[in-house]
Amino acid sequence: MKAIQTIRTYINSLPRGKPFMASSLRNRASSENIRQILSRLVKKGELCRVTRGVFVKPKEVPYLGKVLPAPEEIIKMISKKSGEMITVHGAEAARRLQLSTQTPVKPIFYTTGYSRHIKIENTQVILKHRSHRKLVKPGTLVGLVISALWYMGKKHVNTIVIKKIKNQISPEQFTEVLKNVNRMPAWMAQNFSAYQKDQKHVR
Repeated sequence: MKAIQTIRTYINSLPRGKPFMASSLRNRASSENIRQILSRLVKKGELCRVTRGVFVKPKEVPYLGKVLPAPEEIIKMISKKSGEMITVHGAEAARRLQLSTQTPVKPIFYTTGYSRHIKIENTQVILKHRSHRKLVKPGTLVGLVISALWYMGKKHVNTIVIKKIKNQISPEQFTEVLKNVNRMPAWMAQNFSAYQKDQKHVR
């Protein structure tokens, strides 16, 4: 079977809207063949190149046309390939937990890799370097909470904020957050401790 047929068979097996990396085709053809075939399929409109090395078979939606994956889905793929930890920016984490109404103008993510800009279609995505210490359990609710609190900062985090977080998540999820208090900076952990003490007094 020719390389283009092999690659087409693989692409046809993927659901529409699911991104894939050119590197996932390495066992099907040479690097040069892969590059040429993907370029040809992009020109024919069978594929879209969403960013360097990442392609997708676009999903067609009535009245909207081609719908591409969200930047966060593409970022996850980049993270898997590079081995760096990547998670949503603290401002977005705070917004998701309803601690803030601020929304970044451009998609911003924290990374343990180097700071850079990545163009995804017509969107500029910003990756900002963050130390491993501040990126705890990325991609999880615990990581989201810690990221949001780091973003808000010591002066703006108190037991009222902790209560707001508790009200936004399930009891099981809040328990999971408490299990990771030892991975938080002292000032953050102290606020969780103070909240728990206040709750005991209320009872």
